[in-house]
Amino acid sequence: MIVVPTWDLFITLFFIIGIGYGVILQREKILATLVSTYIALAVASVWGEKVFEFFNGNTILFNQFWVRSNLSEFSIKALLFALIIVLLTLKGDFTIGLQKNEGMVSMVFVFIYSFLNTGLIISSVINFLPAASKLTIISSSNLAATVMNYSTAWIVLPALLMIVGGFLTARSQTAANGAGE
Repeated sequence: MIVVPTWDLFITLFFIIGIGYGVILQREKILATLVSTYIALAVASVWGEKVFEFFNGNTILFNQFWVRSNLSEFSIKALLFALIIVLLTLKGDFTIGLQKNEGMVSMVFVFIYSFLNTGLIISSVINFLPAASKLTIISSSNLAATVMNYSTAWIVLPALLMIVGGFLTARSQTAANGAGE
């Protein structure tokens, strides 16, 4: 009997790894990764087709440099997306500037941010696929269908959570400053 891994297994493992990664990194670094994911999504969506045209040999750079490859548009967008996330997360010159708030509430936020970041990455990669491939994955995987049903939530909820977290942080800082007087 041959056991073939399913998309549900792959997506579940990706969620577990993504959440574990976020818990290890803690709040400030997972927020930087989340911001990097948003930026990578925007860049891959806007530049993906142009980069594909270049690597397909249809665009010449500086009137003399061109590349001919057999990469698909999905491959180019997914690679561009992953590369930008990694580069911005590791070398991006920005900080979120959060108070070090150790405690249960902070761990809950880390877990939720990690979960939403992982969902955003998975839905983005699936959205880069050609329509036929996307439909095949969604029809063969209940988990992929669920992830794609909430594709708008993966984009909106992290931003809303950052705003709520900002208000909670400001309120806890105000309370801490008032108690210290």
